[in-house]
Amino acid sequence: MGEAIFGIAGTILGTILGWVLNSISKKGKLSFSVVKWEDSFQRSDNMGCMIQSKSIEETQLYSYKLFLDVYNSSADTLVMRDIRIAFNSGGTDIHVSIPQDDRTRRYSGSMSFYDIILPVNIPPKSILQLQMHDGEWNKEHKMDFIWKTEKIFLVYKDKKDKEQRFLIKTERYVDHFAAESNQYDNNN
Repeated sequence: MGEAIFGIAGTILGTILGWVLNSISKKGKLSFSVVKWEDSFQRSDNMGCMIQSKSIEETQLYSYKLFLDVYNSSADTLVMRDIRIAFNSGGTDIHVSIPQDDRTRRYSGSMSFYDIILPVNIPPKSILQLQMHDGEWNKEHKMDFIWKTEKIFLVYKDKKDKEQRFLIKTERYVDHFAAESNQYDNNN
């Protein structure tokens, strides 16, 4: 009789322990690592080619590229929806960009075409690299946000439709060209 009670107690404890361990393994989360962030400030030269600009006033195009590793530490597939890049000043998002997904690149003649980034499923215990880009032309002052930007965030919604934010970069863009000028002066 005593062995039966120990057997039943062992089965119950084993079931509870299995449930607890399974719950813990599903509690993972997404972790992010910025592999590379590239900013580009360009203007059109006399030939109509885009070249690097040297000041705020001559900048006609701002663009960025983001290479991001996403690690899912959970035992479940996790999702990222409504992915966007938020340009922030003083704790407020002043511009939001929906990036284009580099994995969707298609060619037509000398032109490349991309789709905006769609929801991404990250398999359990794996790393997925996202490559995305976007930009803004300085038509009707649409690019003015960049000079006010202090922080850049990756923003997305998780599987519970809750907004999540990850800091990509901190920089006072109004000082961007001054910093480049100082770096050039220090190197020469």
